[in-house]
Amino acid sequence: MDCWMLLVSLGSRMTRLSRLSVYAAVYLCLCLLANVVLVVVFVRSQRRGDSSPAAAPRGGPASSSQDWDSNNARLLTCKEIHTIRNLTVIGSGWTKTVYRGLYGNSAVALKTVHSSGHDMASCQEGTSVCYHRCASKIIKETALLRELNHPNVLKVLGECLPSEDYSPGPPAVGIVAVITELGHPVDMIEILQMDFESRLKLAYDVVNILQHLVHSPLGSLLMKDFRRQQFVIVGDTLKLSDVDDIVLGDPKCTLDKDCILEISSGKHVKSYLPCSDGRCKGYNSLSNAIQAGQHFMRLLIPYGSPKALENTSSDILNRLLAGNLYSEEVYSEIHRLVKNYSSGSYLKNTEKEMIKDYIAYPGETILEGDFSCQKTAAWGCIQSVSSPAEGAWLCSQIPKCEAFILIDQWSWTGRQIAVFKSSQRNIKQNKEHTLYIRRGQG
Repeated sequence: MDCWMLLVSLGSRMTRLSRLSVYAAVYLCLCLLANVVLVVVFVRSQRRGDSSPAAAPRGGPASSSQDWDSNNARLLTCKEIHTIRNLTVIGSGWTKTVYRGLYGNSAVALKTVHSSGHDMASCQEGTSVCYHRCASKIIKETALLRELNHPNVLKVLGECLPSEDYSPGPPAVGIVAVITELGHPVDMIEILQMDFESRLKLAYDVVNILQHLVHSPLGSLLMKDFRRQQFVIVGDTLKLSDVDDIVLGDPKCTLDKDCILEISSGKHVKSYLPCSDGRCKGYNSLSNAIQAGQHFMRLLIPYGSPKALENTSSDILNRLLAGNLYSEEVYSEIHRLVKNYSSGSYLKNTEKEMIKDYIAYPGETILEGDFSCQKTAAWGCIQSVSSPAEGAWLCSQIPKCEAFILIDQWSWTGRQIAVFKSSQRNIKQNKEHTLYIRRGQG
């Protein structure tokens, strides 16, 4: 419907648009419509044709979609794809189109060949041969995702690899489809609006991915294209989603001069690596680390950390961007930073002693006195703390703050959530909370 509305709008402005522009808009709309129709026809044909040998599922009988969840080990099959509903295009490229859909109560992503994409359109062979060539890329990517199984790699939830050749129909048959977790793109503006602890979580995920690439089940892997577009966020976890450009093994070499690593995007880096046993030792590890610094870390760790950790964060970033940290080393540095942040070891003794100025009231809370502060964008002044002592020190730095409450919630680093208050009125019982009131107040 949106396509036809666009065409009507174009028709009303013919005096300002060339006839070529209208033809281009018609073509794009029809391509998009054709892809949606193709997938819808496919899933419906699967519903009608489940009894045929060609549509037989791989992996055993299907169970109810309501009983399935993305965390179990059972992969979805061709026979179950027809239950995916509310298909909406969320992205397309030269080879594949990606849809958002619902399987039972779970949101999933469905990937299939872009039937009117560049790869299909430029292929000079028969339709079935061209489709098979494009589908093989999706199948290869899916196999690699499954081989790289890791909490920070996009999880494959199912696949349909039919035995018959592709035909656009009607009815459409032989369509290859892959189902994965559904994530949302990594948005730079969204990242910059996060608090430090949320960005630290993404940095933690990045270095876990770096470590996994170096020590994967397939050996050392190089990401030739280490950009934010190759990743998605699922829940609050960063995951590698696009593995098309991954290269297996460090580059081959004969002499040390064959092992010069030069990266020109962002800050220019040139590193000389040793040739050992016919391979450029550490090439993939260092290249991945530098690119991760340029595309991720420079946005994640320099801003908003506790003052005592600012120098540490800056030092890690500077060494990373200069090509002085391999993947294993930046992994260790970020894990150490997380541990320091979680424990509050950066607090000075004088800051820890601020707790003496507060009286603790276990099992009590305050219902009033919320105020906004720099640390949080939502209502109230809320922040995680490593200990009651850090809560007392933070409260002492805020002129409005008279008290704070440690509630029964913890962040991903294990820090407890503190709510800071400007009033002591309306104190109530809450066995899950502990109230701290500054001495001399009230």
